[in-house]
Amino acid sequence: MKVPYLKKKRREEMGALAAEFGAAIATNLAPLTLEGKLKTGWQANFYPVLALLQILLNSRHTILNPSREYALEGAKQKQDGELFLEALNAFQSAPNVAEAMQFAYTRTIFSGFIEELRSDLLMVYLHSLTYSYRSAAIGLRCALEDLYRHLFYMDHPQEFMALNEKRATEYNMDLSPIRFREYARRTSYLRCYSEVDVFFAPKPADSTTAMDLFGLNEELYGSLSAAVHGASKDWFAAIQNAASLKENPEKELKLASLCSQFSKLVVAFLIAAHRDIFSSAGDYDKSIVLELYTLEERKNFRRLLNL
Repeated sequence: MKVPYLKKKRREEMGALAAEFGAAIATNLAPLTLEGKLKTGWQANFYPVLALLQILLNSRHTILNPSREYALEGAKQKQDGELFLEALNAFQSAPNVAEAMQFAYTRTIFSGFIEELRSDLLMVYLHSLTYSYRSAAIGLRCALEDLYRHLFYMDHPQEFMALNEKRATEYNMDLSPIRFREYARRTSYLRCYSEVDVFFAPKPADSTTAMDLFGLNEELYGSLSAAVHGASKDWFAAIQNAASLKENPEKELKLASLCSQFSKLVVAFLIAAHRDIFSSAGDYDKSIVLELYTLEERKNFRRLLNL
C-alpha cells in the first residue's frame, strides 16, 4: 500500500534540507568570510603542492634514450668533440617515431593518477572552505593513495597497462595500499630519504628513533584512515545538520597539521621521482614550490637532491 503524499513529503523535506545546506555554504563562501580563510597557514602550505602538480602536468616530458646518454657521456669523458657529434646524430629517431615514443612515455609516467591527485586536492580544498573537516581528511587520504599509485605504476608500465585495459585488477595483482607504501621505501630515487630526518638533515649515526619521511608517511596514513573509518573522536558526528558547517578551532588545527604533513611529504616524493622535470622548471616556479619548507630545510633538501 502506498503512503499518501509520500512523494510530496519526500520532495519537500529533501528540498528544504538542500536549501539549508545551500545557504550555509553560500555564507561560508561569501567574499569577506573567504578572505579570512585564505590567510590561514595551512592553505599557504597547500598551495606549493598544486603548483608542483601544475609543473608536472604542463611540462614537456623528454624521454631519454639510455644508449644515447651513455654514448654522449663517454664522448665527453674522452673529450672527443667529433665523437660527441656523431653520437648525437647516431641515436636520433625519425620525427614520427620520436613522437610515438614521447606520447607513450608521457602516458606511462603520468598515468592519470597525477590528475586524480590534483582532483582530490581540489576536493579537499572545497570541503575545507565549507568546514566539512572529515570529508577534507578523507580526500587527503585519497590523494595520498593517488601518490602511491603514481609512483608504483610509473615504474611498472606492464601492470599499469593491464589495469588500464581492464585485463587485471589490483586485487588480482595482489596490490594494496600497504604494498604501495612498502614499494615506496624500495625505490632508488626515494632511498635518500631513509638517511635523513623530516627536516632533511642527516640522521645521527647512532640514532634509531629519528623520524624520517617514511615514518611520517605511516603516521599520516594512519591518522587519515581514522577519518575514513570514523575510528577517532576527532571525526565523530562530523555533520549533523547545516549548522554543523561552521568553524571548529580544534578541527581546524587538526586539519592544518594533516595538510602540512601531507604537503611536505608529497612535494618531497614527487620532486625526487621527477627531479629532471622539476630541475628544468623556471626559478620562480621552483621557488613557489620550495617555499613550503623553512630556509634550513630548503638548504638541506637542495643539497640532498643536488638541485
